[in-house]
Amino acid sequence: MPRDFFGRNGVRIDPDKVQTIRDWPVPRTQEQLHSFLGLTGYVQRFCEQYADLTAPLFTLIKKKNVRNSKITLNARQLKNFKELKKRLADTPVLHLPDFMKQMHLRTDASQFDVGSVLFHVIEGAERPIAFTSRKMKSAELKYPTQQQELLAIVNALAAFRIYCLDRPVMIETDHKSLEGIFQQKMANRRLARWYDVLAEYRPVFAYLSGVKNGIADALSRRPDLKPETKEFHDLLVPSFNESSYQLCVIEIRPTSDLVNAIIEGYKKDNIIQDILRVIKKRSESPATRGVSGKQYKVYFEEYSLLWYQGSTDETPRIVVPNILALKHRIFAEVHGSNYGGHPGMDRTYLKLQADWYWPRMTRTIKKYIADCEDCRRNKPRLSKTPGLLEPLQIPDERWRSLSMDFITDLPDTKRGNNSIWVMVDRLTKRAHFIATTKTVTAQEVATLFIDNIWRLHEMLQDIVSDRDGKFISGFWSQVFEDVGTKLKMTVGYRAQGDGQMERTNRTLEEYLRCFVSPRQDIWDVHLANAEFAISSAVNSSIKMSPFEADLGYVPANPLSVVAAARRRGLQGGRRQGVKFTEHQAAVLRQCQDALEDAQAHMADVYDKGRKEQEFKVGHRVYLSTKNLDTAHTGFPHSRKLGPKWIGPYSVVRRVHMHAYELNLPPGLKLHPVFSAGSLKPYEQPNRLSRPQDVILHDGSVGQLVEAVLKKRKRQGSW
Repeated sequence: MPRDFFGRNGVRIDPDKVQTIRDWPVPRTQEQLHSFLGLTGYVQRFCEQYADLTAPLFTLIKKKNVRNSKITLNARQLKNFKELKKRLADTPVLHLPDFMKQMHLRTDASQFDVGSVLFHVIEGAERPIAFTSRKMKSAELKYPTQQQELLAIVNALAAFRIYCLDRPVMIETDHKSLEGIFQQKMANRRLARWYDVLAEYRPVFAYLSGVKNGIADALSRRPDLKPETKEFHDLLVPSFNESSYQLCVIEIRPTSDLVNAIIEGYKKDNIIQDILRVIKKRSESPATRGVSGKQYKVYFEEYSLLWYQGSTDETPRIVVPNILALKHRIFAEVHGSNYGGHPGMDRTYLKLQADWYWPRMTRTIKKYIADCEDCRRNKPRLSKTPGLLEPLQIPDERWRSLSMDFITDLPDTKRGNNSIWVMVDRLTKRAHFIATTKTVTAQEVATLFIDNIWRLHEMLQDIVSDRDGKFISGFWSQVFEDVGTKLKMTVGYRAQGDGQMERTNRTLEEYLRCFVSPRQDIWDVHLANAEFAISSAVNSSIKMSPFEADLGYVPANPLSVVAAARRRGLQGGRRQGVKFTEHQAAVLRQCQDALEDAQAHMADVYDKGRKEQEFKVGHRVYLSTKNLDTAHTGFPHSRKLGPKWIGPYSVVRRVHMHAYELNLPPGLKLHPVFSAGSLKPYEQPNRLSRPQDVILHDGSVGQLVEAVLKKRKRQGSW
């Protein structure tokens, strides 16, 4: 078996074995021809036009014939046999592949076979690394021309797979339509399979006319490869001229509009002009305008493009001139296109730096992404919500300040209930749980309030609500006005403003899960026991049970009654008169002190790593859709796929430290006051962006009108 010799100049066949090929006699049997073709097949990568030369010889090998049967070579077969021996006896020295240099792959397909050559371009000269070619199968002969040319590329990539993976490969073809192959629709499954093959690589297509495509064109266009008429009688063989066989080195100029724009942009970039001058001079002396001798070594020019390859770069990258419009054009593809997908800062950089280079790329990428309108609207805020904690004022007396909330969408019970109305005293943390329905009316809520709260406790001063629609109705406002209370709203949907309700609701739901039946239709029967259990347990905020904070003692339960019966007559068993009054006052002070400590600790934890966020009147802001009804986002069918932010809207006034009133459009039926944490500043984009489509009131898709700038009256109508 022939061996390969490796030297400083490249790879060549073992000279001792070359003589064996040169002295090989003309085959007289199929077995002799089979041995010869087996030997030459091993070294075919050294031989141009191997498939062309061997195609007539392979017709003599038939599976149905006996291997030692006699054969006779006709004139054409004998000529090809001698030519093949000559070429293999005088093979070129193949260049050793350098994986740090650009790989070039030149392909071509005739009506009979496909061929390609893998090579480097070194100092303007082409250095072949390997050749490959094969005769097309009968089915492949019927492919359209474009698909035959694509077959040549797929065949070449498969043959030179280890050289072409994980790096851009310049594919030169004489079929111009292949430059935009990825923009074309797949017509059949064959193309779909080939697209999958191409997707494994990073091809860069360049057009090369057939006349100038010397090597690959010659590999596929020998006239003597014309199939015998009896086998392929329906094929027409084009005529060839001498220029089809000329080998030449030419400069490839990719016809991509983007590449042309980059080449033109070089003329406007003075620093790049300095680099190009240094490269042309081949000088080791420092260059002007900040380009030192060491720096210019990482640059080289090829195909009229300036390339950059640093010490850590596996493959060279195209240098982009300092023209913002060009950078934005590349950004639009890598970041904003459908296949880009609006990745974040790091992923956008990794995509860009694989093929493109300009100084301070990360700074440019950061500015571009910050200016991306789609990212602003559709991505959540990754940092902590701005704004410091603003604890509610601690009440002075019991049952003067209450928190209200509804737990809804529970299973229907036998009594017809599916919701719980929760009332909590903000000082003692004692709660009342009242079963009701989700569709309860304002009048029914008023009745529940009078029967369960008003008749048991003293005059109220304020009520903290999560702004449920039931509380905002005019009827509720009238009820509170009649009893002398003032409705104090939690700002917007700010969960921090009413955190105790969230915790109380969670505790109640956990209790009910432990005791409800599998049918979950009698949970309202357990509300009384749940209220007693929660009010008799020590609350972490006030360091005592709500019962003790409200009543001065914990009401007896069945177990404590047993102990109380044995405790009778013991000294100190009951508090009396003045002692009880003093105890109540002490409990009140203890609750207030404990709440102050709890609020201070909560503020320290919450405010850590957060910044105060302030807006001035007239500033434009985005509004978070986290707690808005999906009907307000323009995407009523799905919250997950709707925008994270809507707007921008102007700030009308600052309501208090952490709340702002916005100028909302008339169609957006929302309370205009929102917490600072649900807002983020709007910055005017530096480039035009398409308004986001939303679903309008009539069900059609369109854009919301921000303002009518001009109007004109025509023939009595607007």
